[in-house]
Amino acid sequence: MTATATSVTPGSVTPGRAAPAGVAPPREPPREPAGPRRRWRPEAVALVAGIASLPMLLPAGLGPGPGNTALPDLALIVFAVTTFLWAGTRRLPVRWPFLLPTLLTVLAGAVAALANDGAGALTLVKDLFVLLWAVCVANLGRDPSLFRLALRAFVWTGTIYALVMMAGFALGLDALSGRQVDGERLMFTFGDANYAANWFICVFFIVRATRFPERRWLRWTVCGILIAAELLTGSNGGLLALCCALLLGYLFRLLREGKAHHAAAVGAAAVFLGGGAVTVVTQVDVQPFLDRAGQASPIIRDSVGRTTGESTDSRSTVFATTWNMIQDQDHPWGIGAAQTETQMRERQESYVQEAHNDYIASVLERGFIGGIALILMVSALVLRVVRIARRGALKPEYARLVPHPELFGALVVVFLICALFYEVLHYRHGFAIFGLIAALDLFG
Repeated sequence: MTATATSVTPGSVTPGRAAPAGVAPPREPPREPAGPRRRWRPEAVALVAGIASLPMLLPAGLGPGPGNTALPDLALIVFAVTTFLWAGTRRLPVRWPFLLPTLLTVLAGAVAALANDGAGALTLVKDLFVLLWAVCVANLGRDPSLFRLALRAFVWTGTIYALVMMAGFALGLDALSGRQVDGERLMFTFGDANYAANWFICVFFIVRATRFPERRWLRWTVCGILIAAELLTGSNGGLLALCCALLLGYLFRLLREGKAHHAAAVGAAAVFLGGGAVTVVTQVDVQPFLDRAGQASPIIRDSVGRTTGESTDSRSTVFATTWNMIQDQDHPWGIGAAQTETQMRERQESYVQEAHNDYIASVLERGFIGGIALILMVSALVLRVVRIARRGALKPEYARLVPHPELFGALVVVFLICALFYEVLHYRHGFAIFGLIAALDLFG
């Protein structure tokens, strides 16, 4: 047999044999570089923290701060500074959506303050301050990843807060549920049941517009949680807005898909059924039935049980009083921002309350200029949602995040209907959601 010689390269080391002195050991193959360490982006943290703070107006029963300030206002300061630094370091222009109607609103309030010895001047600062929610959300929304994060933050924080509120209600912990002292309506940390209802409805429509969570069973579970939370607030105005927005959202979807004839048929049927329901409520005394239902459930008593009784009477009184106040004005400049309750007290009205109607409050408190400002704001919102709802209007990266942008139109309908029953156009979360709409219109 012939022995096979093993060739040894100079400087190499035979396995099982130590390297000779003076010979360097072989180098190990270079390792693959580790991926970049994931870190929290300051603008992302500020965005999520700001959205999560929106309901924290009166947490754990705490009172408001100076000038009716709250935790979201502190979060907004950090959020705004972070957003402007983010835009500045990237040399990106800061866009100011809804600036013109807001400035006109401030001008109307300033003129009213001058005509009424400075009444309501502090509210003008709040008008500009709340606009920053829309500005910050809209500008960060130029980055699709941050826009996606904002949508997810609304969905998850809204769902978690709904679960916390319902858990507090089930356990009898009023600090968590925000249950009213004189009833069963839940306010969570908003300090107002109608405010809470509007928040949960808004999150519900964001879930529907984004189709997130992506798993259908989980998405419908989230929707069910949000609807249950809205019902526990006992807000009749919120329930009406929800029903109307669901119908209109479906009609908008049919129109977007080119099914105008289907939309017309559904709309006609809805008008017929809605008209019949209104006729029954106005012509038939349904209060005894509501009273019996209210005896079985305190929640029903404090919600739909008030439909033809206390709730309707009080709002009719406020409407009549504010309308008389408009007619009694000596000038067209208004009585001053947020001065309705004060003026009612000075007039010794039988029922003293805020206007509870954005349309009346704008004209009563800020005069005809305030009315024009409100029309501009509504027009700007409607124009933006019409543009983003057109088929193929969104870029692919934004269209994937918002498959049903027409439902943002339904969201605007929620605010327009709720504005008939309480003043919503200065809600902090409302302007944050308006920022989402502006981001889709400006950058999507």
